Amino acid sequence: MSDTAFPAIDRWWPHLDIEFKHEILADLDAPLSRQAVAEVARLCHTADVKHPVALSEQDKGYIRTQIELVD
Repeated sequence: MSDTAFPAIDRWWPHLDIEFKHEILADLDAPLSRQAVAEVARLCHTADVKHPVALSEQDKGYIRTQIELVD
């Protein structure tokens, strides 16, 4: 993640629109699009999120655990 006060991923990933999830999953190493960042800010009722935002290794790990199939 960048130096900005980006909300914790567990606050927004479960609620994020599937289109943004697909966009992020297409390249976990790419910075989030302005639209995705704006949607996260909206979901978390935050106005101070600055672009660009990249996912941390911890964020990527969280996402991977959320998409794994559970037996």
